[in-house]
Amino acid sequence: MEDTVVCKDLVKEYRSGGKTVRALDNLSLSVKAGEVFGLLGPNGAGKTTLVKILATLLNADQGSATVCGFDVRRDEAKVRAVIGYAGQDSERSAYFRLTAEENLVYFAGATRNMTPRVIRPRVRELAKAFGFEEKLNRQFVTLSGGEKQTLVVMRALLHSPQVCFLDEPSKSLDPITARKVRVYLKEYARSNNATVVVTTHNMTEAQELSDRLALIHHGRLLFLGTPLEFGKAVEHRDVIEITADRLPGPVLERLKGLEGVARIDQGPPVQLFCQDAYAVLPAVTSTLKTAGLKVPVGIAMPSLDRAFIELVEAAG
Repeated sequence: MEDTVVCKDLVKEYRSGGKTVRALDNLSLSVKAGEVFGLLGPNGAGKTTLVKILATLLNADQGSATVCGFDVRRDEAKVRAVIGYAGQDSERSAYFRLTAEENLVYFAGATRNMTPRVIRPRVRELAKAFGFEEKLNRQFVTLSGGEKQTLVVMRALLHSPQVCFLDEPSKSLDPITARKVRVYLKEYARSNNATVVVTTHNMTEAQELSDRLALIHHGRLLFLGTPLEFGKAVEHRDVIEITADRLPGPVLERLKGLEGVARIDQGPPVQLFCQDAYAVLPAVTSTLKTAGLKVPVGIAMPSLDRAFIELVEAAG
């Protein structure tokens, strides 16, 4: 697969009150066609700055970036022609007195030269996918925060962009709508060989949606890989999970003493961190059986939350 987004040694600094903050610190990464790419990082990590640079809304101080082969600085118009963008300013990014559908039709015409005849079927398609059909005729001002955010995401996808940048798209969305958006975005990237770049703090979203993830902290790249690789990026790679509120002290001590168990989180659920869960699992089940405990035991998916916390804390 070809790279559709390429960043090389990006630097961006902000100056305020006599102080300089480096939002991006020689950041380099690339994203492929047909890929959903998740950008993770704590607040202030540089995620939004990166997305705005790629969407031609902000200029980097140093370094270079291309989208679909177009330089984001020299070829702004060409970049904007092939991308979609949804930021976090849904409250201010539409006309309050127009209906949701009127907003979509207007912006498609004003920014993409799409006629109402062409755009209305696309509006209906997206509305059906996102469960938004009954809200199309409501004025924007009457929509909830989550509904406004959904409309902004729909607007970014109306013209079927080759690359779509979504800055926290599930922010304010209820779980049902967020799930529908994730399903649509994943299928959209696959069926159109399109690139979708999503910033998020939602680890469930990152795990379900992303083909690959990048973790950014203080403008630097800490991790790049698949969600599974991210979950295993911390020292203790595998997790055995015992579905119990608590285990008796003597049982916990015996489990701690098993070869291959690095440490235990008493939960609930109780989690054993080890290098090779499959090698340790028989001894765990035997220990529980000897103690007369019949509780569900299995190998759990490595936690993205734990990996996020440990990697960021280790970076300082």
